[in-house]
Amino acid sequence: MIFKKMNLNNKIFRSFYFFTFILFSCSNSNTIIEYKNFNYGWGASDKAKFMISPFSEKTANFIIHIRNDNSYAFSNIFLIASIEVEGKLFSRDTLEYELADSKGNWLGDGFTEVKESRLWWKEDFIIPKGKKINVVIEQAVRSNGIENGIENLEGIVGVGLSIEITNKN
Repeated sequence: MIFKKMNLNNKIFRSFYFFTFILFSCSNSNTIIEYKNFNYGWGASDKAKFMISPFSEKTANFIIHIRNDNSYAFSNIFLIASIEVEGKLFSRDTLEYELADSKGNWLGDGFTEVKESRLWWKEDFIIPKGKKINVVIEQAVRSNGIENGIENLEGIVGVGLSIEITNKN
């Protein structure tokens, strides 16, 4: 009986070691990612703010991640994304991304109700050397014919930002 128990523990340990090895060997050390989660939808005044620590001048891709569930009522999303360098506005973009196809099927990845979409924003962006960078992402979704934006965007459970260093410098 003791042999069977030790054998089972050994199998569990080997499985844990294997999955840990796979997890860490697949991670990319050239990617920084951070998420902001919302409990009850994305409010119009809720700005997702990401602070990027200063580092040496690098070229990077900025990718926005949107996590939505089935209660999201739209097939697309409008965002206002800004980059501030040392507290001064450097870049501001109004962006539109499709989150569902024409049949209403979500385009993002995920096995459960929550889908995640990777949305390219800046490609080969040169990060200024040694300067503090803040990225601010706001939702700007409006219903057709209504001037004011939607106060609470239900179905958006999180927004993230990943920075993929491209090593071009």
